[in-house]
Amino acid sequence: MIPGQPQPALLFMPDISGFTQFVNETEILHSQHIVQELLEILIDCNHLNLEISEVEGDAIFFYRLGEKPDLGSLLQQVEKMFTRFHGHLKLYDHQRICPCGACKTAVNLTLKVVAHFGEVTGISVKEHKKLFGKDVILVHRLLKNNLDKKEYVLFTDALLAEMKNQELPAWYAPQQASEQYDLGDIQFNFSDLSQLHKSVSITFPVYNSSSNTFIAFSEEDIIPAPMQKIFEIMLDLQQHAKLVDRPGKKEKSADEEIMRIGAKHSCLITKKDSVNITESIKLQDEKIEWVEMNKSGIAGYRYVLEKISPGQTNVSVQMLVKKGLLNKLGFSILFKSKMKIRVKEFFTNLQRVLKKGNAFEL
Repeated sequence: MIPGQPQPALLFMPDISGFTQFVNETEILHSQHIVQELLEILIDCNHLNLEISEVEGDAIFFYRLGEKPDLGSLLQQVEKMFTRFHGHLKLYDHQRICPCGACKTAVNLTLKVVAHFGEVTGISVKEHKKLFGKDVILVHRLLKNNLDKKEYVLFTDALLAEMKNQELPAWYAPQQASEQYDLGDIQFNFSDLSQLHKSVSITFPVYNSSSNTFIAFSEEDIIPAPMQKIFEIMLDLQQHAKLVDRPGKKEKSADEEIMRIGAKHSCLITKKDSVNITESIKLQDEKIEWVEMNKSGIAGYRYVLEKISPGQTNVSVQMLVKKGLLNKLGFSILFKSKMKIRVKEFFTNLQRVLKKGNAFEL
């Protein structure tokens, strides 16, 4: 783009909404991470070769210089973004473990798309380049409108004018509307996207290597702390390595920042930087149970937290080993006594973390 020289451009802006204001630090961090994942999905399914001008909070300001695309291609882009967006949310809700407000309500997030065709120019502020012009301002204004829909696509008349039409999808049922802004009266068409929810399909991965295991041994302890507090600490991936004595070792990078089914993380108990995969979880008011297995499916743990009182929790750790006579004999002879010691160390470390009140300060 030549600075100061106006050029025709498609301006395309998907916007995420639905998160309320959270005051809990965990909820704020998790809402930010969930939105980040969704924004990355929108960027990855860009087939119109749109350029990114800016990522603006919960929205992405895309543009493409030159001629307009045809309407069919534009609607295909909207549909692809919408179905990938909601497919990810469905998968996240299915695999969700964290009970915080942000994680529980993520599935209710919505997506709207505003698009316009106009003229833009570029400005440079030191090394940063930005789009500039009245039409850039207009796109942002259009995100604030009086439509009573939560999910829709909005195309201005300037975009639709003389646009090539072809066979259009059945979900596209445009209605004419207008809004009065400081830039004048803006005419546009909008179409509800709710029908596209029927097109969202997702295959839920299955993690069930624990189904082919036996309980090698079980240890339990009564911890003087609320069940939910213990659960939150054990879920926080940043705490995993700190709950195990590993002098000079740092936790390996996890592939998830929010714990979920299928997430890989440093094992709470096994040393040597072992990595486990969370397979399942059951959340109840008085009891929490979840299972994790190592990547080979040979061994893992079932953690059971049972509420005794508001300030007391019975924590049980069951060592799981893959079924088979050789596995059973080998574990009993070579590993059982050692692993029982490590489970007891885990209880000691857990209580130390809880007493300090800050899992980052051991």
